[in-house]
Amino acid sequence: MAKFMRVARNVEVWIFGAFGGLILMACLDKPAERAKPASPVSAVAEVELAQPGPQVGTEARNVVYVVGKRPSAAEKRAARGGAG
Repeated sequence: MAKFMRVARNVEVWIFGAFGGLILMACLDKPAERAKPASPVSAVAEVELAQPGPQVGTEARNVVYVVGKRPSAAEKRAARGGAG
């Protein structure tokens, strides 16, 4: 049993040593250049219409442009409150 405890202690020391080594390497590494944030989404609606494609049968085709951003939780609550 004592031999098993020594092996378990050795494994524990190696694991903590490896973790400490990773942290040390991360601290000593040069910081990476961060990407610049994207420009804010324009609130201007799309005005360009989709070009008609080849007609397959008499089925109509709808094109949807999604422009803008998702409404926040507060905006959703306000919309629900005003609808009722």
